[in-house]
Amino acid sequence: MTTTSKWILGIVVLALIVWVGISQSGSREEVGEIRIGMISILSGEYSVVGENIRNGALLAVEQYNTTHPDGQIVFIVEDDGYDSKKALSAYQKLTGVDNIDALINASSPSISAIYDLVTKTDIPVVQGGEQPVEPTDDNVFQIMPGNIDSERQLGAYLKDQGFKTPAVVYTQDDTLMRFKDAFVKGHGGDVKEFALSPAEKDFRTSVLKVAESNADVVVMIMFPEQGALFVKEYLTQQQELPQLAFDANFQSGFFDYQRILGDVSVLDGTIVATLATDISDQFASEYKVRFGTEPGFWSDLGYDAVNLLVSTHASDGQKWIENVKEASYSGVGGAVEFDVVGVRKPQVEMVKIIDGKLPN
Repeated sequence: MTTTSKWILGIVVLALIVWVGISQSGSREEVGEIRIGMISILSGEYSVVGENIRNGALLAVEQYNTTHPDGQIVFIVEDDGYDSKKALSAYQKLTGVDNIDALINASSPSISAIYDLVTKTDIPVVQGGEQPVEPTDDNVFQIMPGNIDSERQLGAYLKDQGFKTPAVVYTQDDTLMRFKDAFVKGHGGDVKEFALSPAEKDFRTSVLKVAESNADVVVMIMFPEQGALFVKEYLTQQQELPQLAFDANFQSGFFDYQRILGDVSVLDGTIVATLATDISDQFASEYKVRFGTEPGFWSDLGYDAVNLLVSTHASDGQKWIENVKEASYSGVGGAVEFDVVGVRKPQVEMVKIIDGKLPN
């Protein structure tokens, strides 16, 4: 059997496995052509994550189209470059020119730019990153497990571990400020807060203030590149790091820390609140065959997003949205089930960095 034949056989098998699991979550209509649009981060500093979610979705589309020749998915992808203006233009093209039936959106800045528009439609929207504003019961469904609960759990965990005087360093971004507030609420004690502008690059004064706070743990809720630069300045100025704790942003930004710090083992012992995933071996194998690499962070989200949309499809948009709300199944990255405001329920694990790596 040729490599191509093995790949085709493999995607058929995986598609059928996933399809059987999803179809058990409820009844669905026969599906004709479905036009799914995606706005992802295909350029700029977060392009690795954007390409991962795009590739995961593309694999699901190819598998579905292989096994459903009479009802194809038309998949149209636009780049937002992690920029709200580009996201708005991409959305206008997808809805005004491409006439999409459903949308998969990756970034937080993107959903912020288009939220008021999409919530006036009856198309289901599967969202990757956290929404900058408090989610509501609408047509936007966050496929990434919710960070807010993980922030509260991180605060409670640190308190249970005996950290009574934490400092939290955070970026003044709408999403990250929500995360900070959830952490403070979870800890419930006296938390010293240090806010940084998203444009800030000179951290000498901020590092000095944090060091002088005598916090027993420094919690970082920041964009990864900014966080890595802050850590680098802390090492330069203070020679050694305090006890650190990161939220789940560290998972998606690990390569930023690696690129900027070089040796990530300087973070050994750091506590990280991770959003646990359980990537299926079959998915990992087929992804590697298709793209020549292991599935990266968020690739499972793209794959599960496509299958969620197709498995819950209804010709009536409001019915389709209601079907998504009721979905409950095992995706290739773990259980997929939404809470009352459309955020996927998380499985949170507290881990420590060892030898410059997060435990698998």
